[in-house]
Order: sequence, then C-alpha cells, then structure tokens
Amino acid sequence: MFAKIINRSLLYSNLPLLCAVLVEIHIRFFSLKGDSASVFMLIAMQLMIESLPLFIAHHLAANFSNNAPRQRAVIIWLVGFLLYPLFILVLNEQSPHFNNWSIFSSQSWLLAVLASSAWFINRALKLFDKTRWMHVISRLFSLNAVLTILLVFWAVIMSGLFISEPALMDNQPHSVELDITNIFTNFSLFINYLWQFLVVAVLISGVYALNRYGLIRQILAKQGVLAFVSGTLVCIIILTPIIASLVLWLPLNNPNVTLFPSENYQVFAPENYQFLFWLLAISTPLILVFERQQQATALAQIAQQQTHTELKLLQQQINPHFLFNTLNNLYALTLTKSDDAPHLVMKLSNLLRYTVYEGQKEQVTLAQEVSYLQNYIGLQQIRSHDKCKLDLKWPEQSDKFTLTPLLIIMLLENAFKYGVEPTIEQSYIRLHIQLSKNILSVVCQNPIFTNPKNSASGVGLENLRRRLTLLYPGKHTLASEAKGDMWHAKMTLELRPC
Repeated sequence: MFAKIINRSLLYSNLPLLCAVLVEIHIRFFSLKGDSASVFMLIAMQLMIESLPLFIAHHLAANFSNNAPRQRAVIIWLVGFLLYPLFILVLNEQSPHFNNWSIFSSQSWLLAVLASSAWFINRALKLFDKTRWMHVISRLFSLNAVLTILLVFWAVIMSGLFISEPALMDNQPHSVELDITNIFTNFSLFINYLWQFLVVAVLISGVYALNRYGLIRQILAKQGVLAFVSGTLVCIIILTPIIASLVLWLPLNNPNVTLFPSENYQVFAPENYQFLFWLLAISTPLILVFERQQQATALAQIAQQQTHTELKLLQQQINPHFLFNTLNNLYALTLTKSDDAPHLVMKLSNLLRYTVYEGQKEQVTLAQEVSYLQNYIGLQQIRSHDKCKLDLKWPEQSDKFTLTPLLIIMLLENAFKYGVEPTIEQSYIRLHIQLSKNILSVVCQNPIFTNPKNSASGVGLENLRRRLTLLYPGKHTLASEAKGDMWHAKMTLELRPC
C-alpha cells in the first residue's frame, strides 16, 4: 500500500516535467528528420537519462515543501535545475566526446524549468489564502483565460506568417518561417491581418461559449444526454452557414482559396459542417473536465467552511464548561475564607488568559499545552488539598512539536470531575503524556464514581471525539472505557514539527 502511494506521488508530481521532456524528445526527433522508431527510442532514452537529475530534484523538492523547513526544497531545486545544467555545460566544453554524445540543451533546460515552476505555482495557488491578488492570479489559469490567450497567440502567429509569406494561401503546401522583424517593418499590414484572424478567434470563442454555457450547463446538466446531442446537432446545422458567411466576408479570402475548411465559397460544403462538429467534439470533454474540477473545488470549500464553523461551535462549548468549573472551585474557597483563594485567582487568571488567547489559535507548542495542564492541576490541588494523589509523567522535547490547543484538557477535566469531585474519600489520577518521534500518547486514569458516558452534563468526551475527527482525520485514536473500578482513557495524535 505504501509503495502504491509513493508511486502515485512520484507520477503526479513529475507529470509536468515528463510532458516537457516528451515535447523536447519530439522536437529533437523532428529536427533530426528521423523516420524510424529506433531513432526515436534512442533519442528518448538518451534525453531521459540526461534529464533524470531534474526529475529527482523536482520530486524531492515537492516532498520537502510539504514539511518544514521548506528551505531544503529550495536548495534541492536549485541544485537540480541550476547547478546540474551548469555542470553539463562545463562538461560539454571540457570533453568533446561528451559534447558529441549529449543532446541536453538550453532549450531542454528551459522547458524543464517552466514545467517545474508551473507545478509549484499551481500548488501554491491551492495552498495560499484566496486574497484579492491570489484570486486574480488564479483566474488567469481558468479555462476561459487559457483559451483566450491561446486564440490571441494563434492570431498573432498566423498574422506573422502571412507577413512573411503574403501569398501563403496560394502556395499550399508551403513551409514558412516566422520572421519577427517583418512584423515591425510592415506593422500596418500586420494589424490588417491580425484583426481578421481575431475575428475568426472571436467566432471560435463564441462556439465554445455556446457549448459551455448553453449546451452543457443548461441542456446537458438539466435535460440529459439526448437533449444535449439533439441541441448540438441543431447548433451545427444552423451555425455552420452563418459562421462560414462571416468568415468569407473577411478581405483575407481570395477567389481561389478561403479561410474556411472547404477552401471555396460554398457555405453549405460538408467540410464546413465537419469543422464545427470536431470543434464541439474536442471542446466538450475539456469543458466537462474543468466543470467537474470547479464543482469539486466548490464542494471542498463548502465542506471546509462547514468544518470551520463546527469547530468554532465546539470551541465555544469548551470555554464556558471550563470557566464554570473553575468558578465553582473559587466560590468554594471563598466561602471557607481559605488562604488559597488568592493563589487560585492568579492561576485562574493564567488559565483564562491561555484559553482566550492561545486557545483560539490553530496550533500551539506541546510545551505551552503542558504548562497549561500543570497550571490546571495546580488549581485543582489547591481545592482538593491532599484528597487526590497524582501520578504525572510529562513528555521531553515538547517544544519541538505543535498541536491543536485544549484537547488534552478534556481528558483531565473529566478525570477530576468524575473521579475526584463526587467523593470525599482519597482519590487517584494517573496522567502520562509521552512522545515517540512525532506520535503523542496521552493516558489518563481515574476511579469511577460517576460514569462520564451516563452523565447528562458530560460534554467533554463527545466534544473531544468530534474535534479529533475534524482536526486529525486518520491521524488519531481515542479509547475510553471502564476497566473494573477505574476509568481508562487513551488518546494518540500525530503531531506536526515546529
């Protein structure tokens, strides 16, 4: 099972980098004018071997960035994506034999850097809070934005190609190279071509928008597949001659060849219908994938908000419960005019300060939580005097790990509430808190005088169980049961390092 998780993590984190290397393999294959599978496989194996350090650096950096400190991730990434390419460059200059063998180039490095950086940026967008700027950046990666950028880029490239070869449509097939200088020297002509290709891009965007917001969201989502297929065919039949007429209106068309697939002035030509059919057929699965991802993200945000709200409600239950218990202790001491009352007030002040300020944080150090528990025990000892015997064990290196505050106190409160307060006899509480690597183990035992599960006022255990489920899913255990005349409670937590 663990091996499967590692393999999946390795595959998912390296997908963008693998894509970049595969693109470079094909560029190399086509540039060398290879025509056999053996040549392709040779190029692929050689480039994969030379790119292996990049894969390792990317994967290790991705894993290290999940844990603190994240400086290691930056160092590993820089070693893999900067020092290694520099080493290859030096080796190429020093060793002619290696230079003749190596096919790793600056283009290979640039594609790999872009792919790896895009992966980390994409993950950062998911992890960071949706501030105003982050919301704007995330919108740049939406399907609409990507499609718009690609269509504008296509219009610019096509305009540049027509600048380089004005009779491009008459010389098919014809190989043309894009010359950037021609764009600036014939800028007015470039603009003339650009607005026409932008018109075509707008028409393609219109078909996409109709498919996404009309056919998919309104018909497929609400009426079903049959209505969607019927609506798609209706759109193809109606829109094809309309779009063809609009494209044919552009000055770029000539008497012999047009921009539309039929390459003539027949708006009802079968090739025109095929073009619109394939445009819808290709865009539909892409839209469905993005729609599903958006829906999943929206549901995850709703679930997170509900969890946050529930945790706040549970947190609000803790403070009054604790406050009422300690105020009862203080009231009992003031009735007897005990000299311990001032000390209790001071400890109560410290406890409330921790509850109000530290208790509202998402994480505190284990050392802070232990200090809080010690103050609580000291407060209880003032009231019970020698009535309760304590067996305490505290963890070492508690300042190196963090946890959610006010979890352990629930077990300790129940131990005093149900094992000490109901009796005038000698009582006993055992609290052992231990650390094994990052696993925290809490064992709390007390005599049974009032069963917590049968007490109407006992909100502690169920509150604790629900908070652990929300805060530590799959990373905690909680068991509480009666064993003879003792109540045993044990909790384990997987803590985060500081």
